[in-house]
Amino acid sequence: MRKEIKTIERPSLTVHVDYEYLTVGELGNIFIRLQAALRSIAGLSPGEYDGRYHREQPRFVTSTAHTKDSIEIELLLAILALALVIPGAIYDWQRFAADVFRRFKVVILAMGHGEIKDPNGVTKGLKVNITRGEINLSASRQFLDSLTPKQKRAISNFIWSLTGPARRVFIGDDESEISIQWSEEDNMDK
Repeated sequence: MRKEIKTIERPSLTVHVDYEYLTVGELGNIFIRLQAALRSIAGLSPGEYDGRYHREQPRFVTSTAHTKDSIEIELLLAILALALVIPGAIYDWQRFAADVFRRFKVVILAMGHGEIKDPNGVTKGLKVNITRGEINLSASRQFLDSLTPKQKRAISNFIWSLTGPARRVFIGDDESEISIQWSEEDNMDK
């Protein structure tokens, strides 16, 4: 019998991609690598596993909306219904999701600013800007310094799969938003 999983509606992370074309294979790679990056940053991947989540095993679930030349991916945290029965659990999991999404944006921003040496070399020439809110990299220094090569690789693999077919990408939540684009292209307002 399958265990019931419930989604926590907030906070959520939105990835908005403008593209000229996007194949089914490319979209599949984006989803797979996005999940891998988030699970790694959250300490849910093998080798980075956090024992606190041995029973709950949170997941990130997606919904999408698309137009002719863009796709919007919304990510929500999902958790076993049993874990939500505990008083205050929803608030704790909302904080967990917000922290993971903040770390995710921080790592991408740090890679774009050259503060993280990417093990794959795929972020060379990447342009990352804060388009809404604030992200303080110096306040996140301890977290950034503790990243494993596997975590850096998971993020850079996601960036590589995302920016291939994309003209412009926005990644944000209620707190802040970043934009991603290769610097060889024209300005961000194109």
